[in-house]
Amino acid sequence: MAGFYFLIFSGTQEGRASSNAVRLSAPETFQSAPEIKLLQPSSRLLAECETQAKQIQQRISIPTNLLVRAPYILIGDYETKTLDALHRKAIQPTEYALNVSYFDLQPDRPITIIALSSQERYQQVAYDLDQRKTGSYYGYFQSDEMRIVLNLTTGSGTLGHELTHALAQIDYPDMPEWFDEGLASLHEQCEFSDEGNQLVGISNWRVQILLSALDRNQLPDLKSMVQQIRINTDREALTYAYARYFCLYLQQKRLLSPFYRKLRTNREFDETGQRTLQQLLNVHDLSEVDADFQQWLTSFRVKPKQ
Repeated sequence: MAGFYFLIFSGTQEGRASSNAVRLSAPETFQSAPEIKLLQPSSRLLAECETQAKQIQQRISIPTNLLVRAPYILIGDYETKTLDALHRKAIQPTEYALNVSYFDLQPDRPITIIALSSQERYQQVAYDLDQRKTGSYYGYFQSDEMRIVLNLTTGSGTLGHELTHALAQIDYPDMPEWFDEGLASLHEQCEFSDEGNQLVGISNWRVQILLSALDRNQLPDLKSMVQQIRINTDREALTYAYARYFCLYLQQKRLLSPFYRKLRTNREFDETGQRTLQQLLNVHDLSEVDADFQQWLTSFRVKPKQ
C-alpha cells in the first residue's frame, strides 16, 4: 500500500500542474495493500451509481472506461484493471483511515472520481462536464455533483485532498471553510501510521508561504484566520497554507481528531470553531496561541548545509 499511496499522494504542489509528471504504474507493479472489508452497498445506491455512471460517461468527449464500486463511480482513460487497483489500493484504504480519525457517516450517494492520464485530457473533461477552464490546476471537487476530476499523472496529493472534501461533505457539510480546506490540504502529503489505519500529515511546500509571510511580519493572527466565514480569495494561498499547518500543529498535539468531532457536535453554536479551539487548547483567547504556533512553525526552516 505504501508504494501506491506515495505515488498518488506525494508531490510538489497540490492543485498545480507539474512539469515532472509521474505516470501511473500498471496494477501488477503496485505493492500489496491490505484488504479493507466494507459493508455491501444497498441495492438502491448501486442502482443510482450505475445509472449516474452511464449518464456521466456519455457527456465525456474522449474514450473512457467505467467501473462501479458503490458508492464510487470510477471513470478514466485507463484500463479497467487500473481503475480497480486505484479503488483497492488508494481510495478504500484512504476512506477507511479517514473514518477512523474523523468521519462517522458512510456515503449514501454516488461519489464520482474521474482520473485522466494527461493535463490536456483532464482539461477537456473538466470542460465537458462543468464548462470549467482549469488553467494550471489539475484537480477539483464539484460538491453539488459529488464529483472529483483530476489529472492522475502528476504524482501529487490531489486525490487525497479532494477525497477528504467529498467524504467531509457527507459527514459534516457545514464545516467551517478554513478547516475544510486545512484538513483536505493536510492529506495532500501524508503517510499511513505504523498501524496502517490512520493518515499522518507531513510537511510540504506550503510551509514556505507561511515562513515568507512570517519573515515580512505579514502572517495574520490565528483568530483572524479562524473567524473567516469564507476564505478571502485575495489571500487564498496564504490561508490554505495557514489552515493546513494549523491542522498539522493540532495533529502533533493529538488534538486534530478530537477537534473535528467536538466541533461537529458544537456546530449549532460555534460556526467558525473558535470556541471549540479555545476549550481544547485551554485558553481564553486564541491570541494566546500565536507565539507558540509561530515558534513551532520556525522548526520547518531548512537549515543551511555546512
